[in-house]
Amino acid sequence: MNQAYLLLDGTLIDNLPSRLLELAGSTAYQSLYRQTAYSALLAVSPVLVPVLPNSPLAHTFTHEWSTTAGIWLESEVNEAALLQHLRSLIHARIEGDAKVFFRYYDPRITPLWLADMAPQERDRLMGPIRRILLPESLHPGGFIGQENPEQPIAQYTEKPWLLLTPAQLERMSAAKRQLLAQQLIEHCQQHFPQRLQGAEPAAQQQWASACQRSAERHGYSAADQVIHWANLHAVLGDEFPDAAEHAVYRLILDQKEVLPAQRLDNLNAELQRQLLTDKELFA
Repeated sequence: MNQAYLLLDGTLIDNLPSRLLELAGSTAYQSLYRQTAYSALLAVSPVLVPVLPNSPLAHTFTHEWSTTAGIWLESEVNEAALLQHLRSLIHARIEGDAKVFFRYYDPRITPLWLADMAPQERDRLMGPIRRILLPESLHPGGFIGQENPEQPIAQYTEKPWLLLTPAQLERMSAAKRQLLAQQLIEHCQQHFPQRLQGAEPAAQQQWASACQRSAERHGYSAADQVIHWANLHAVLGDEFPDAAEHAVYRLILDQKEVLPAQRLDNLNAELQRQLLTDKELFA
């Protein structure tokens, strides 16, 4: 009988251990980076946790995490065997034999990686995973299933066994950028409607792409970071942070001793301070 699990992204869910304790009580969870070359990164490791349908954990996953921060999967093997296979996928080889982390548990990446594969290849990569459930908004049909179960369980090794081709990388990257662009447009239309008011779809796409490029030039590529960066673009204009009047923001960005996430928080704090100051001046 299938057991359901959540594979959650430790980098995108704040205080994940505390949330799991709150939602799942004493249910044990497993960190994928444990017993690997990345054990020093346990604080941001993806984690595997059993889940029961209609439980508080399942409800929170569906409403908060299912589109950005993890996948729901089902397997018939014991948890140790499933963990072994999932752990083997945390990194991959790319052209030139370089190693990269592989965030296959990002629900936006999962269907881009698996959905269009030949069934035999997809079944092999899924190993002991029988089904992966995904939101309809990310994958029509709502799940990716195995056609031929009883696949080998892969082993983690310091040299990845999984190879990602340049074509796969390009496809996943392009599709993810397009999805993020649409998120930026919808975010801007909701929170800063005047910024894109009257703009044609092509112009909206150009604005979103410019936001992504600007964020990436300053070291921000995660979706939540780019959305925060887009707030600054929407309020301060497309020349942010290079316009003459943005000197204070450039000073914040130049504080290399401050972690990137903190710099981003400081940028937003400065924006709020300036908006309040301007409001007081014109009150």
